[in-house]
Amino acid sequence: MNKHVCAFAVVLFAALSASAQTEPGRIAGVEFQTPKNGMTQQYEQGRKQKVDWHKQQKDPSPLYIFETLTGENTGTYLVCRFDMHWADMDKPPIPDADDTAEFNKVIGSYVQSVTARYYEFDPKMSYADSSNSGPSKYTEFITFHVKRDEIAEFRSAVERIAEGAKKSSWPNHFEFYELDFGGRAGTFVLAEAHPNWADFEAKPGAKPLRHMLEESFGAAEADAIYSRLLGAIESEDAEILEYRQDLSYVPAK
Repeated sequence: MNKHVCAFAVVLFAALSASAQTEPGRIAGVEFQTPKNGMTQQYEQGRKQKVDWHKQQKDPSPLYIFETLTGENTGTYLVCRFDMHWADMDKPPIPDADDTAEFNKVIGSYVQSVTARYYEFDPKMSYADSSNSGPSKYTEFITFHVKRDEIAEFRSAVERIAEGAKKSSWPNHFEFYELDFGGRAGTFVLAEAHPNWADFEAKPGAKPLRHMLEESFGAAEADAIYSRLLGAIESEDAEILEYRQDLSYVPAK
């Protein structure tokens, strides 16, 4: 290989590696924490104490807390870190042992169960609202269980839906995450932000999904996308989450 070409390849590889490290991470770490019966107040007080502890540690990473308002998981809290790379967990800003010790000290005795899961944000499947600067008051949290042999079809259908939403400037924004670890393969989560309860009403002028697809791609393609989507889904669960700003830690900028 020509030495100039070789040198260019080395520089290009270094640039791509640096870019990969500076891009926002796509991993979301979520702990589903259920307080013991009758101990929700103590649990929340412990979470507030842990917020103060993170401030004292000058933790640079936000810790967002959501409370489940509906369904069989009502009362379960989601403790979330977003925008992570896998490598970030090798060198956390606060040692895991210290964080666990503080959790056990101020929260642990009030918790019935903890389930940890890791999800990966998929930008191709999402139609995110770029104007959002942080969590909304409420989140529509829909979990899809997809047939194992239809995962690729489901992903392809949702990617086309996201394309159609962007093409038609659909007012219904959404984000998709795929479960990597901590549960059943073929689990996807759709998160749709709502600033208030009124926003759950159908938005004025917002076409139904099927009509949006037809407007974007024509009737035949819309039918194909819709068919692939419905054929891939085995089951789905819909919940509403409330962002608990009072229990969350967001470092000062």
